[in-house]
Amino acid sequence: MGWLSMPLSSMFPHTGPKAYLDAQFTYDNRDADGKGKALRVIASSCLRNKVWYAAVVPSTDGTDEPAFAAVCLVSWNPRAKDGFVFAYKDSAPLWR
Repeated sequence: MGWLSMPLSSMFPHTGPKAYLDAQFTYDNRDADGKGKALRVIASSCLRNKVWYAAVVPSTDGTDEPAFAAVCLVSWNPRAKDGFVFAYKDSAPLWR
């Protein structure tokens, strides 16, 4: 896959790559009975704003599944002349 680039305004309300990617990999689509899917980042780090690493736990119908690692390459340049200060690219899955 290619790079997804955006201006700072598209990251709102997040002010940096780590917070933005943590939010992108966290969701909860469960109904009132707890049925459905959810995903949550339990730990993450964005080393020098170059690579974001995270431990992520999926959940189905309220039952946690095994955690997996998520890795994204990051490009962060707050002074970008074209205004696109942030870009990321997710890694290809290691399994087939």
